[in-house]
Amino acid sequence: MNTIDDESQLVSRRQIVAILKRRRALILGVFVVVAATVAAVTFLMPKQYESRMKILVKNERADPIVSAAPSGSDSRGEVGEAQINSEIELLDSDDLLTQVVQRCGLASLEGSGAPPSAGQTLAKDRAVRRLHRDLAISPVRKANIILVEYVAGDPHRAANVLRVLSEGYLESHLKLHGTPGTYQFFKDQTLRYQAEVKDAEANLAAFRLREDVVMLSQQKDVTLQKSSDSESSLLQADAAIAEYTRKIADSRVQLAALAPRVDTQNRVVPNQYSVERLNTTLAELQNRRTLLLSKFRPEDRAVQEANQEIADTRAALAKAETLTGVEKATDVNPLYQSLQTDLAKEQADLAGFEGRRQTLLQQTGTYKYRLLRFANATAAYDDLVRNQKEAEDRYLLYATKTEEARIAESLDQQKIANVAIAESPTESLIPSKPNVPLNLALGVLLAGFLSLGLGFSAEYFSDTVTRAAELEELTGLPVLATAFRW
Repeated sequence: MNTIDDESQLVSRRQIVAILKRRRALILGVFVVVAATVAAVTFLMPKQYESRMKILVKNERADPIVSAAPSGSDSRGEVGEAQINSEIELLDSDDLLTQVVQRCGLASLEGSGAPPSAGQTLAKDRAVRRLHRDLAISPVRKANIILVEYVAGDPHRAANVLRVLSEGYLESHLKLHGTPGTYQFFKDQTLRYQAEVKDAEANLAAFRLREDVVMLSQQKDVTLQKSSDSESSLLQADAAIAEYTRKIADSRVQLAALAPRVDTQNRVVPNQYSVERLNTTLAELQNRRTLLLSKFRPEDRAVQEANQEIADTRAALAKAETLTGVEKATDVNPLYQSLQTDLAKEQADLAGFEGRRQTLLQQTGTYKYRLLRFANATAAYDDLVRNQKEAEDRYLLYATKTEEARIAESLDQQKIANVAIAESPTESLIPSKPNVPLNLALGVLLAGFLSLGLGFSAEYFSDTVTRAAELEELTGLPVLATAFRW
């Protein structure tokens, strides 16, 4: 079996070699023509220079939100596919490419047989369409980078187009993601609400001055507490007045039933003083009678009067000796004095409580009046405070947004955005097209394939034998002679 297979492979090889020999002219001719044609086309093709740049997409800067709502949190998430596609669409937009065509003068490269005005428009449209076709914009896989490639016949023009495209793209990105006039708008609103805050503060200050209000809620609580305490003290004063009134009445009843003084000692004593006095008087009268008798006669009037006085004195002395005296000692009644002291104290306390009650009545009335005023002023005060708070909140909100807008405008002026040129376009002096070695290699392969294909095809479709060698190959027998017809 192996011998038969080897013989069949040998026959096949011989046949192939025979076909190549018979069709060598055709094969070589086709090979040379195709290879020469590919080489000529390769060397005659205009050279194309490629320039490329890379754009990094990031989320370092949040887009400003123009609304009256507070700004949200500055969340910096990952760059999404939609954001990458949006930037690609912006790079490939007609407006941006039209700007690039105008600034780079690409329309002058497009000829047109139309009138000048229409020709310029047509040339510009053709240039924009060609730029669409020549620009290759694609996202880099697993990266937040957009690759932009452009091929042109001039390396300087290729790099310049991408450079102009990057500048226009950054301007368009900032313009698209920004809101012109935001800073001035928020600044005007901030000034407006600042004036509202001043008006609200002035109205609230005038109301407080007019109504004698500083902090209404605290004042109401304090006044209510004081009013409650005053009413409680007033009730206590009324109870004390009633109590002391009853005490004073009882004390007066007790005083009326008691004597101011009481006997402390009773003693019976003789009338010693009168007896001694009368004895002394009697002795003096007797001495006087004796003296008168020395001068007058017993029947004389002066002597008679002296005798009579002596008799009267003796009668009085006799009566005085029969009389006795009673000696009594009295003192202040201590119970009466104590009750009188207590009554005076109770009357003083009662007067104090009555005076306190009058003061408490006035205080209670004052507190109730102030509570009534506070109650009537509560609605207006709450409205003024609420208006001031709302004005302050709006002012602070718009002041914050004004600062955010100012920062956003400063960032726009500095061209700080969520995209950056990661790789700037450069001029390459090595043409990217045509690739001579690759084209020549492909040309050789194409020439070999076509030449062999045509050679074997010609052999397959041929039904005549033109040479003796071909006949010997077909029959396997030697050819002794050939005949030609002229």
